[in-house]
Amino acid sequence: MRARILLVVTLFSAACAAKQAYFIAPGFAPPAEPVALLPFENESVDLSAEDYLYKLAAGRLAAKGYSLIQGEPVLEGLKGIGITDAGQMASATPEIIGRAVGSGLLCYGTIEDFTFQNLGFVVRKSVKLRLKLVSAATGEVLYEGEGTGRDIKVYLDKDEAKKAFVEQMAVKLVQNMLKSPLAKEAEKAVADAAAGLPAR
Repeated sequence: MRARILLVVTLFSAACAAKQAYFIAPGFAPPAEPVALLPFENESVDLSAEDYLYKLAAGRLAAKGYSLIQGEPVLEGLKGIGITDAGQMASATPEIIGRAVGSGLLCYGTIEDFTFQNLGFVVRKSVKLRLKLVSAATGEVLYEGEGTGRDIKVYLDKDEAKKAFVEQMAVKLVQNMLKSPLAKEAEKAVADAAAGLPAR
């Protein structure tokens, strides 16, 4: 077998190996009333991140038994108070937003990272999401969790790097066609962000 100078290192963030940090308000119990899933604030440069992670989060919360108000009804309610972008929600109190969307419980989401970098010798995929459940009546944070999905590969052999570059470009193209960018990393980030939320 010919010797190859190849090093493939797969790195996951410390959060993947260590227990995630969560905040749960004392006495918090899963609510019977529906939770309004608000549009996610997108701090990344990928415009596809918001819709994709929003749908994944909705599925994760539903799997935990939560009834949701989501999508168009939420957007229409927010438009009624002049909010057309997630970044504008800080201008309104949770009470005002709750009345607008018809729910006493609000789930905020912030996309802190959504990156696919293919530089040939280095392929980096990273998704980071923060979820927060808030009482509309009091503004109290009832739950907050953060999740990260990350994969970094480093190639030291030129031929292997070229091969990886082409393969990863193909992967990205297929995922974009299927509207599932960074699927593995996104699913892990959402799962981790919601993992500490008590199930109904």
